[in-house]
Amino acid sequence: MSQNNKYSMLQDPEMKEIVDSFIVESKEILEKLDLNLIELENKPNDSNLLNDVFRSFHTIKGTSGFLGLDKLTQVTHRCEDILNKLRKGEAVLNRELMDGILVAFDKIKELLASIETNFNEEVPIDETVDLLSSLLDKLENKIGSPDEKTIDVIPEEKKELKTIEPQSAQPKVVKELASLSAAKKVDNSIRVDVERLDELLNIASELVLGRNRLAQVNSEVALDYEGTKMSRDLADAAKQIDLMTNELQLVVMKTRMVKIGKVFNRFPRVVRDLARETEKEVNLIIKGEDTELDKTLIEEINDPLVHLIRNSLDHGIESPERRKEIGKNPVGTVILSAEQEGNQIIITIEDDGKGIDPDFIKDKAIQKGLITKEKAKELTRQESYNLIFLPGFSTAEVVTNVSGRGVGMDVVKTNVTKLRGIISIESIVNKGTKIIVKLPLTLAIIPGMVVKVNSETVVIPLNSVIEVLRVHTEDIYSVNQHDVIRRREDVIPLVAIDSLLYNDCKGTSELIWQYIVVVGLAEKVFGIKVDELCGQKEVVIKSLGSYLGNINGIAGSTIMGDGTVVMIVDINELINKIAN
Repeated sequence: MSQNNKYSMLQDPEMKEIVDSFIVESKEILEKLDLNLIELENKPNDSNLLNDVFRSFHTIKGTSGFLGLDKLTQVTHRCEDILNKLRKGEAVLNRELMDGILVAFDKIKELLASIETNFNEEVPIDETVDLLSSLLDKLENKIGSPDEKTIDVIPEEKKELKTIEPQSAQPKVVKELASLSAAKKVDNSIRVDVERLDELLNIASELVLGRNRLAQVNSEVALDYEGTKMSRDLADAAKQIDLMTNELQLVVMKTRMVKIGKVFNRFPRVVRDLARETEKEVNLIIKGEDTELDKTLIEEINDPLVHLIRNSLDHGIESPERRKEIGKNPVGTVILSAEQEGNQIIITIEDDGKGIDPDFIKDKAIQKGLITKEKAKELTRQESYNLIFLPGFSTAEVVTNVSGRGVGMDVVKTNVTKLRGIISIESIVNKGTKIIVKLPLTLAIIPGMVVKVNSETVVIPLNSVIEVLRVHTEDIYSVNQHDVIRRREDVIPLVAIDSLLYNDCKGTSELIWQYIVVVGLAEKVFGIKVDELCGQKEVVIKSLGSYLGNINGIAGSTIMGDGTVVMIVDINELINKIAN
């Protein structure tokens, strides 16, 4: 049978639902298996965990065999054979066996990706199959060798009992009840195309705009027809619509939420492989994996977190020998955690490594020509840390597969900024480093502060606002031809939005009092001059469209309750523009 005919059934319209279901279920199994395999390496005697891993491979093998996927069946079948010997106690899990199983796991992912995209198994498996076969042969030889000390040989009569137990000892009725129970659990959830959820979110967003418009009309009617029945009825209707819109918005947002554990669970394997590569001993602790985040953010945050974890292991954690010399535990610790604070998700990556020396960072930046010696002297401790986010910066002495090319941390900052998030660093030399990433819960609807600048209304995202001040014009000073104010112990530079965005500052010299919206991005803090504070609103971010395209300093636009279109300020772009 030709290869084309062999895999033609995968493209058969009548088989599409079965194939799609197989791919989705296999991905879910592999996602769980990725975590279970690393846990099994740490708990080789956990029989329940071993059985779970065995069943995962067995499930994929059974379905792939039904679909005629020979390569996938071969790889999973050999993994199943190895795990079966471990289950029966005929062998003990060691590093060599786990390495082989993980190689097979990666090959299964490759095969599944090929099946999903190309409807075939055009992935070479000979090396993987040979590796697994050699491991099986070694296990067979060890079982037959009476001198082998590392393997506990189980007597034949006990082997038979163990073999019978999981297969025929279980009553048929129990199996049927178990399958019915599983079916009930499946019925409690359905799979929905992401595009449908996006459409639902767009409709909810438009409803928020309609709610804002209704609130505006209600306030106008209340002024003109105060005390009338029509005014009271409209107010009641507006309140009910407002309540239901908020609830609908919350439900839609929750529908799109995914537990961040979906991303975090990939890192035990990443840490294991990287620790082996760098010859270090590292313990990864994961916290807050049940914290929920918008699906779009989940997909985008994976790569930045991979870079941060790799940096923690490569640059942060010392070698076991060095850690012993300075009185530390030879096994390093990396803590990956997530928690929700208001409308933000806080992700932290903390290690107990050597920390970051700000002077060393400045010297490296000077050597690479990224900053001048004069500029380096002016930098604060926090600003020195942020030099690692500059393109081309690296502290590695030698270029390796892990680091040294000067790319990575600048990509992290770029990606986090695109998600309207901020990233900051805390570090103590010889104690460790903590990198903090703050992300919004969603990218579609945000709370914003509505302000007026020279009669124009703009929205400042609330997650960037630190506080609002009202200062007397006499308390605004000039330093190096730039306006500044004192805020407690700090000196904050002031900026005017109209001058930054439109190169047109009309000035507000006739004002006695000046409103200042203090905004921050990481360690950078600025004050934005505004003429009037209009309040806080939840706004729906709309793109500027292909006609206007991307405008520096503008994140998008929104429609206010009275129908006017106003711009939403991009604080990240503004602060970068000021810094440059």
